[in-house]
Amino acid sequence: MMKLNFYTVIRYAHALLAIAIALFFISKGYEKFGPLKLREKNITIENKDIIVQKVVVEKNYEAPYGYDVTMNTMRQSGFIKVIGFFQILAGLLMLLPQTRLAGIIVLLPIIMNIFLMHWFFDNRPHENIETGRYLILVVLLLVFYWKPLRAIVWQKKKWL
Repeated sequence: MMKLNFYTVIRYAHALLAIAIALFFISKGYEKFGPLKLREKNITIENKDIIVQKVVVEKNYEAPYGYDVTMNTMRQSGFIKVIGFFQILAGLLMLLPQTRLAGIIVLLPIIMNIFLMHWFFDNRPHENIETGRYLILVVLLLVFYWKPLRAIVWQKKKWL
């Protein structure tokens, strides 16, 4: 019977967590290539006067209207598909141990941006918690590679 030491357990847990997050972001990225779904929760004809007053007259883009306008602009312009592409790429890279670090590095700014958009533009606290959870998990996955990252960041050899 194989004896598992602490480091082996951590490696397996890291791999399972990375694969789970990779599959999640591959599916979320894939969804972005589906039919164009605009956010119509607050951007409706019934809210036309409120939207005009807030956004056009007051130049106030706070949630929920500012967030909905931002998300609809990202969807309509195709930018959301670029995000989806990089989510899929990061997820695919994270599936293989040899490219896992590269995938995590690609995913970190994506999830950071998603979290910050919800933090600053959105008014739904549960979204902050959900996206914050993924941000923390991705940072934890990155911490696993602290030794190679330290070697890159704090190089002892001068190149110039």
